Amino acid sequence: MQIHRLGAALVAAGAFTAGTGAVARAEPAGPPQGPARCSNVTVPASLGPGLPRDQKVFGRLCLPSGKPSSVLQVLVHGASYDHRYWDFPGFGGRYSYVRHMTAAGYGTLAIDQIGVGRSSHPPAVLITQAAAAYGVHEVVGAARRGALGPAFDRVVLAGHSFGSLTSWLEAGTYRDVDGVLASGASHAIGPGGLATVFSHARPAQLDPVVARSVPPADPGYVSIPGARRAAFYYLPGADPAVVAQDEATRSEIPIGVGATIPAYVPATLRIDVPVLLVDGRFDKPFCAQGGGGSLTDCAGDATLHASEAPFFSPAARLQTTVVPDSGHDLNLQRNAGLFFDRAQRWFADFFPRADPDKPVK
Repeated sequence: MQIHRLGAALVAAGAFTAGTGAVARAEPAGPPQGPARCSNVTVPASLGPGLPRDQKVFGRLCLPSGKPSSVLQVLVHGASYDHRYWDFPGFGGRYSYVRHMTAAGYGTLAIDQIGVGRSSHPPAVLITQAAAAYGVHEVVGAARRGALGPAFDRVVLAGHSFGSLTSWLEAGTYRDVDGVLASGASHAIGPGGLATVFSHARPAQLDPVVARSVPPADPGYVSIPGARRAAFYYLPGADPAVVAQDEATRSEIPIGVGATIPAYVPATLRIDVPVLLVDGRFDKPFCAQGGGGSLTDCAGDATLHASEAPFFSPAARLQTTVVPDSGHDLNLQRNAGLFFDRAQRWFADFFPRADPDKPVK
C-alpha cells in the first residue's frame, strides 16, 4: 500500500464508493426534472475543539420541492474544487448531482471546505485534514439542530476525492452521521497519479483563476492549472466542453491538507454506519486500472470490495461499485447518470425519505 506517499503531497485526488454486486447498468436518457428550493447558508466554525469559532463555512442548501425530506446529504468536494462540483452548471443539468438528488426527494448541502471558495481562508498551514473534518463536524451539528432552517433527522456525508477522505475521518472521529457515500477514493493512492497532479502545482497567487480568492501574502495556497485532463478524466468517456469548463472553474488548495491526509486511515475502522464506495474504473489516482500505480483493484465491484474491506469494520456494511468507462471525476463523465442512479438506490435502501405526511421536525 502506498498511502505513506500521501503525507508529502500538496493535493489529493479522489475517493469513491458503491455496493458489491450493484454493477451500473444503463445510462439514463437525462436528469430527472423538478425544481429545488436553494439558498446560501453560512455556518460558524473553528479549526478544532476548543478553538475560537472565528471561521465560516459557506454552503448551498437545496431542498426538494413539495413535501420535505428528513434526510440531508452534506456534499464535500475534493482538492482543487468547491461546492460547484456537485451542481455543475450548464449542460441541461446532466452533470448535477444536486439536481438528481433533490428531484429524488433528498435535501443537499454542498459546502466549500475551510480554505476554499466562499469559506474562510485562515493561514493555509493550519488547515490540516483534522481541521477540515472538524469544519464538516460543525456543519453536521448545525444541520441537526435546525440552524440551517429545518432540522434534519438523518445526515449523510457524500464526498469526492479528498472530500471522501475528510468524510471518512469525520465519521470515524465524531460518529455524528448516519452514513457515508464516498467517491473517487481508496486507501492506496498511486504515485504516478499523484505526480501527474503535483507536476502542475504552483502558488495560487500566480494563477489568475484563483488568485483573488486567497490571502495575497500566504504562500501556503496552491493551484494545479492544467492537471485535470490527464489526472481526473477517462477521456474517451468525457465531453471536451465539460473538461474545459471544469478547468476554467478550478479552486485553490491549502497546503496543510496535503501534508496530513493519512490521518483518515485508522479512522475508517471506527466507522459504524453504512458506507458506499464508488470509483471510476480508470481513476488514475486511486485505481490500478487508471495506470497511476495504485494497488486498489477496480476491475469490478467485487475486487474493489476485496481491496477496501480490510479498512472497515463489519458495522460499516461496506458496499462498493465500479463505474465503467469513467475516471476520477465521476460526476463529470458522460455516464455520470450511472453514479447518480447507484447513489439513489443506496439512499433508498438505507435512508428512505420521510413519510410524506410527516413534516421535518
